[in-house]
Amino acid sequence: MDVAFPYPVTVRASVPKLAGTRFSPFTNIDGEAFGKPTLNGLWKLDMNLIAKDMHAQLALSSFVTQMEAAGATCVVPVLSNWYPNGSTGRMLRPNFAAQRYTFDHVGWDGAVFEGFTLRANASHRDSFIDVDTPELSQLWPGHYVTLDDRLYQVTKVSAIAESATAARVSVMPNIRGDHLQGKVVVVDHLQLRCRMETGDQIGASTDVVKFGSVSFVEAF
Repeated sequence: MDVAFPYPVTVRASVPKLAGTRFSPFTNIDGEAFGKPTLNGLWKLDMNLIAKDMHAQLALSSFVTQMEAAGATCVVPVLSNWYPNGSTGRMLRPNFAAQRYTFDHVGWDGAVFEGFTLRANASHRDSFIDVDTPELSQLWPGHYVTLDDRLYQVTKVSAIAESATAARVSVMPNIRGDHLQGKVVVVDHLQLRCRMETGDQIGASTDVVKFGSVSFVEAF
């Protein structure tokens, strides 16, 4: 079951953490312990939400209830303090606008910036992508990018042939699936398909503004 992220709930804090990139340590014949690497990895996302009015509180309560269902998934917005510059040289800002129909508390909608595209095909398990960028922009280590509903964090960036508009971008985790040249690399409207691990049900209280914490894990 696909569940829409609730509107008009406000995100107070969003903390993505990459887990599962190494197995339990193993000990070699000399008695030395090593971390056992793996190419898997998954995102865990802790989110603190604010419900300021009746509409938001009903939406948040309904969302937590729906996400308790077995197999329920949601495309969750991933927020950051810093984004790359756009083609004008100004920092991009995500636009998680509400759908026009808001009576059912459903979803968010917003156009992505299409200035970043794949310079070459990206294959499953690749540790980097080649990206064409606007002339006045640059990806930096620490930025996040999205391909489809999968989230990646930039770890290294190097110019291709000293170009100002082409870069090889190392990411973690490794690329999931295959992606064709020319595909938009989303840098502002970040998202991740998740399942809920734990979620606080807000219930009834005398608090005018209510807060809820929800922990997500990447869905496959």
